[in-house]
Amino acid sequence: MKKRGIVLMMTLILITVMMGIVALMLIQSTQLSKLGNNSFTQSASLRIISDLEIQLPTLLSSITGAAELDLAMRLPLQLESKKKDFILKASLSSMYNRLNINSLISTTGVINDSNIALLMRLFTAHPIADPDIFFKLIFDTIDVDTTERGRDTEIQWSQPDCKNGIIANEKQFSLILARYIELTRDTTILSIPWDKYIAYEGEKMDFNAVNAETLALILPSVPAEKIRSLTAYRTKAFISKEEAIASEPALATVFDTYFFIYKPNTSYTLACDVRLTENAQEEHLKFQYNLLDKKVQRIEFL
Repeated sequence: MKKRGIVLMMTLILITVMMGIVALMLIQSTQLSKLGNNSFTQSASLRIISDLEIQLPTLLSSITGAAELDLAMRLPLQLESKKKDFILKASLSSMYNRLNINSLISTTGVINDSNIALLMRLFTAHPIADPDIFFKLIFDTIDVDTTERGRDTEIQWSQPDCKNGIIANEKQFSLILARYIELTRDTTILSIPWDKYIAYEGEKMDFNAVNAETLALILPSVPAEKIRSLTAYRTKAFISKEEAIASEPALATVFDTYFFIYKPNTSYTLACDVRLTENAQEEHLKFQYNLLDKKVQRIEFL
């Protein structure tokens, strides 16, 4: 009986060890598979980026001025190889169609009073409890010093991941809104349609791209119908500052402060939404593309 018990115990131990070895092999196999898939994905992504940087200059070569840029942003673009084994479809939009929230203050702490005045007009239409706290949170986020302008307005003290410098995107801006609510208990700030008024790029706005809501802030005395005729209902691009002012004289005193008209061979970043088909495989991605340096950046695969 003792011998049988010993044999049974050894058999169980052997089975347990073998199961452990099999499990370890399966785990290693899965990890290797994941590593292989990741390597394949990274390789494919790099190739797609390389293809885009080769193809986009051809696709956008017709943009030689404000009129051509405006047309490119209004119409979808498409490029195909002769064998149709490569198809690129893209829709373009401007990065300079709203007020850049980073333009309220420089990183060295110099406040832009004219842009502050625009947001104060926004708060007149959409009142919040404490605009002063909101601005101090913005200022302390953008400037590079660590001195608080108000109590608990240096967000990096409470959220170490929030570094001083430019506000890069909506996610980072939402951290400021959340901190404002923590300090004031005022949630009305969330009712403001921020996506219609603020962006995160550029010193000035492209007059041909600016939206009606932002232009209305800049020209509060101009009727809404006229604002729409300059923006949403516009039938052609303005090719010069003088042409824009002739269309609306009120622009004369504010144009140089807020706007520019695109000229060839100058830096201009487009937001690109692209569907790329290669050998029957499709990839959907968003990225930014600069017309001057012809570089693809900030890629997001969807």
